[in-house]
Amino acid sequence: MDQVLLIKKPINNCGFTLVELIISIAIISILLIAGASILSTTLVIIANEGSDTELLYQAQDAMEKITAGEITNLGSQYPLLSLNINTNKTMTMASGANTYNVVGKYYVIMETATSKIILTSFIPN
Repeated sequence: MDQVLLIKKPINNCGFTLVELIISIAIISILLIAGASILSTTLVIIANEGSDTELLYQAQDAMEKITAGEITNLGSQYPLLSLNINTNKTMTMASGANTYNVVGKYYVIMETATSKIILTSFIPN
């Protein structure tokens, strides 16, 4: 009689198991959540810096108009800003061995809501 030889083929394991898929999805989810958190925080910081920059531009514009004599107070033209003027302020300046006292006005432009100083300037008399 002829003998039939049964040759056992090796099992082909080409795919992933369910556990491997669940673990990889969990790792990807954690990375995406971390990335979304960083992106969210960055967008908030950018928005805050943008508003601070806008206040600085307004303060610079106001200071240019004050020094040109076009306006004396910020009033309704700059509702987000307030102005504090310290008159007869003396500033001491040194040049080499010489010292000079200069009298003038010290302008402080602040944010109205928080009283945060945006811009300061000294203008001699």
